[in-house]
Amino acid sequence: MPSAGPDVLTYRYNGNMVYVTPAPTYEEGVQYARQVFPELASVDPARIVISVNGLVNQHRQLIRIGPMAWKSVVFSRARFEVLDVTLDPHGPEIVISDHDTLPEYDSIKEKSPDADFLAPSRAPSPPRALHKNMSHHATRSRSRSASPSSSTRSSEPCSTVDWAKSLFGKRVRP
Repeated sequence: MPSAGPDVLTYRYNGNMVYVTPAPTYEEGVQYARQVFPELASVDPARIVISVNGLVNQHRQLIRIGPMAWKSVVFSRARFEVLDVTLDPHGPEIVISDHDTLPEYDSIKEKSPDADFLAPSRAPSPPRALHKNMSHHATRSRSRSASPSSSTRSSEPCSTVDWAKSLFGKRVRP
């Protein structure tokens, strides 16, 4: 009487091995691989390949199992036989995510009410003393140009600390 096939097989991915029951279809076999190897959970199923290790011309090599041959190949394996799980380098590089929406930035803002990091930056130009020290660097670099706001800023003295506070928008706590 013919055997119904193995009751347990071994999936191997990146040197890690896990016992699984044989999946009825190729698609379910790929799903099993995604379940038992968490690092595959976000990989597009079309990139996941399941193969047997076979002897071809006296050399060991992986032989990919096609979806149409799944039942014949898998159910003719020996108990505990290893099926190799690999990623197809030519497959699509799409990552599947369970997130259907963009992140909620308001929830981040609620966690840090003092940080207004989503507001556009409108920092003033640096104080004149810093501006003079930086001017020789600007002349050496052709890609840099003077800030348009420097010509419109008043000549009021401003401390470096005040300038840094205004630049980063941080409140100083006593």
